[in-house]
Amino acid sequence: MMGNLTNDLKMVKNELRLVQGDIKNLKKERHSLLLQIQEKNKHVENLKSINDSLVKTNAYYDKKKSDKISLRMGDIVAVRRNSNTTGESTKTQSRYRGPAVVTEIYFLVTHTESHN
Repeated sequence: MMGNLTNDLKMVKNELRLVQGDIKNLKKERHSLLLQIQEKNKHVENLKSINDSLVKTNAYYDKKKSDKISLRMGDIVAVRRNSNTTGESTKTQSRYRGPAVVTEIYFLVTHTESHN
């Protein structure tokens, strides 16, 4: 009977060691997973910060560019001229063509003008 108890005690001790080893492995695995989650959270926070920065930048840009000029039929305008690459200095060339009168409006963006 004592022999059986001793063997049972040894088996229980071995099982206990295995369980303790499993617990240590589980703790290490849990710690590793927590570190991975923290890294992903940092990455997400960085992306949110970058996105917020871009939203602010875009809002600032849009605010500066939102002063669109609406033209009506008959308005007199000057049209910015593309510089001619004739080899001459562009300093002496005029920057604007005009005056021109708006004769047609397409989609409230593109305008056709007639030159006087």
